[in-house]
Amino acid sequence: MEAEGKTWNYRDILAQFITMHNKNSNVLLIWSGDWPTYSSNSDKYYVILAGEGFDSTDEAWNWCKANNYGPNDCMSIDLQ
Repeated sequence: MEAEGKTWNYRDILAQFITMHNKNSNVLLIWSGDWPTYSSNSDKYYVILAGEGFDSTDEAWNWCKANNYGPNDCMSIDLQ
């Protein structure tokens, strides 16, 4: 996957997950193909989730901003 000016491989993704997990033990790593939320996208990829729950999209975006994540790094996704 191309993002942030580089091609990410499995090791890069795992390293980012480990770094994030060390900061917040709620962080999860999922495969997009396992979740209906992502099923409309033909591309499948790994997704790092904050492991936080919110009652609204606004609450999720506020969490992203408070934790210094930009719109390309933090998205509000409903996995139900």
